[in-house]
Order: sequence, then C-alpha cells, then structure tokens
Amino acid sequence: MTTEFWYDHLIEDLKDIVVEHEFAARWALVEGYHSLGARILENNSNFEREKIYGLDIVQRVAISLQKRPRTIYYAVKFATLYPDLNLLPEGKNLSWHHIINKYLTGGQVKSIKISPSEQIRQIKQMLQHEWEEENQRVQSGKMAINKSNLEFIRYLQDQVEKITGRIE
Repeated sequence: MTTEFWYDHLIEDLKDIVVEHEFAARWALVEGYHSLGARILENNSNFEREKIYGLDIVQRVAISLQKRPRTIYYAVKFATLYPDLNLLPEGKNLSWHHIINKYLTGGQVKSIKISPSEQIRQIKQMLQHEWEEENQRVQSGKMAINKSNLEFIRYLQDQVEKITGRIE
C-alpha cells in the first residue's frame, strides 16, 4: 500500500509523541516514589516514637495512604539507596517496575507479612492515636465540628472490637 509523504511524516510525529510521553510518565512515577520515600526519611526521627506509631511506620503510612506496605517499603528503600536520582546506573531510562526488580529486590519480591492479630493491634493503636488527637482538638476549642470525627473514630473502634471478639 502506497501512502503519501505527509501521512508517513504524520505517523512518525505521532510515534514520537507517544514514545516521549510514555517515557515522561514512567519517569514521573519513578520521581514520585523517590519523593515519597525521601519525605518519609525526612521525618524518620518522628517515627521513632513507638508509643504513637508502633514498631513499623511502613504499615502505618501504607494504611493512611491506602497503598500496599510493600510499595511504601520500596519507596523508602529506593530513596535510601539512591538519595540522588542522577546517580541511577541507567539514568532516566527506567520504569518503577524495573527499579524494583533490578535494584531493590534483585528479582526477588520481598513480601511483608504481618499476622491478622498484629494488623488488628496496629489498627487499634492507630484509632486510639487518632481519637486522642481529635479529642485534644475538641477540648482546646479549635474546631467544634470535630466532635463528629470523635464519634466516627469511636464507632470504628467498636467495630474492630466486635471483629476481634469473633476472631478470638
């Protein structure tokens, strides 16, 4: 099939656009996870307050961000191993998937597993912390509307207690 020059030129331009934006999207994801890990590391001293956050900040952050703990773990590990993205051995021609497989796991997926009882303990701890913070805000008169937040947190705590009563 013979095509005209203008059409061939159009197709080449369109291919360039697709490749350029796919590359930009892959790199933006890499930068995003690097920034996520770096930001967590910046606040590392705050996370050492075990009485508030528990033993594993990765779990807490994952729950709060609604992400998998493994994703948060990899983001922190990535920012730790490569504080400067310009030092990546392959430059910017990498995807997040490639970084995980080649630089963070050596091809071995690290599974972060915690028992259901530990998950429940962490949820209870997180809810208690949230309730204490909200209660403190209400008591100080900062935002009276937060009373509904307190009620909701208490409701969640009650639901967790019902679940644990069935499990135990």
